[in-house]
Amino acid sequence: PSLEKNAHVIVFLPSVSTDDFRQKRKTHYYEKSTRFPVLYLLHGSTGGCMSWCLKTGIERYAQDKGIAVVMPSGENSFYLDMAHGEKYLTYIGKELPEFMRTMFPLSEKREETYIAGLSMGGYGAYRAGLEFPETFGYVASLSGSLDLCLLLGSDKARAGMESDSYMRAVFKDVTQISGCRDDLIALLKLQMAEKIDLPQMYMNCGTQDAIFPANESFYQTAAALGAEIKYERFPGEHNWDFWDEHIKDVLNWLP
Repeated sequence: PSLEKNAHVIVFLPSVSTDDFRQKRKTHYYEKSTRFPVLYLLHGSTGGCMSWCLKTGIERYAQDKGIAVVMPSGENSFYLDMAHGEKYLTYIGKELPEFMRTMFPLSEKREETYIAGLSMGGYGAYRAGLEFPETFGYVASLSGSLDLCLLLGSDKARAGMESDSYMRAVFKDVTQISGCRDDLIALLKLQMAEKIDLPQMYMNCGTQDAIFPANESFYQTAAALGAEIKYERFPGEHNWDFWDEHIKDVLNWLP
């Protein structure tokens, strides 16, 4: 309903392995009481619900961790309720978790509901996590567009972003983001002032990435506000080699 159209979602559920079956090991996967911890995993700009499956080993990694993964398509919306378009923030943060829980054996516990994403999806994960902290207990970003104000002012960083006309469709006025809820620093500051119980937060980025400065500035500003964020820097660029390797760090960080 929030998008007013059909939406594509890829869902991975942990399952009995070949070795489990052959060795007749007892597993809990199909017991009626099973409710899997779940990671909502967001793609980047120009991606789709298949991106993580096609480009990484996320299914193997999630199987080893014993968690479900829900991978929606967010188009190029920045996962926001667009100024001129669909309501992706409402969809990702509220409607999708509610619907997925009716379809699959997913945990309804906040501490077992996670959201993460890469690049644009890193921004989307933090935006949804901060906007719906009652739903998500953990939020993570890989090479995220976290300091959006800095990115929009950098020609180099903006090279991989959408056209100006599309950005206006998403944000209405890109010059007016600073200080509003679409500015993650402003939203974080607001939620902290309201003493909201924020999700646990994690971020990583490649040191050769064009948006590395936007990750550094976001972390430093957030830390100065008193926010607790685990931040890891690794050699690497803005590509799938980096994200395939370091989604494992996100999974290892999760409880």
